[in-house]
Amino acid sequence: ETPPDCSPEALEAAAGGELPETPERMGALVAAQAASAPLASLHRLVGLVRARESAERGSARAGWLVIRAAIHQALAARRSTVALYDLRETLEAAKEPLPVGFLAALTGIGDASCLEPLAVAYARAKGPGHDWWRTHLASTFQDIVRRERLTRRHAAVKKVRARWPDAAAALLPRR
Repeated sequence: ETPPDCSPEALEAAAGGELPETPERMGALVAAQAASAPLASLHRLVGLVRARESAERGSARAGWLVIRAAIHQALAARRSTVALYDLRETLEAAKEPLPVGFLAALTGIGDASCLEPLAVAYARAKGPGHDWWRTHLASTFQDIVRRERLTRRHAAVKKVRARWPDAAAALLPRR
């Protein structure tokens, strides 16, 4: 099999709507080009990959979700918050654990606006198999609180404490 085209032109074609056929090919393209691709192209890819993911079922859907997480990580590695809204929406809507790339991106660029979606996801994550997810959600929450220097008096922290007191008790850094 011929290796996938991983040129800058291929990434621009994907950002223009010509996504590769498989998440594996898209993953190779993202891995090869995301560090130097224009941020606007990566931002467009977030939306295009999300739409593709929504149109798929089963393992193909999961594969595209992993690619979207990788694009978010690439954006976060470059300190870009252009798609932070997508991170928040994805986390808030998640019924199951997400690929850890989403949390890695949030750890790097998340702000106070991300605390509520993290608390929602934490409160929703119950049952067997969710311990690792809850641990990563808590770690991400705490990293954002520390990095942004948020205190218990900050509006976002107060909101989490009021709406999800049990989650807040587990999520807020210990003093």
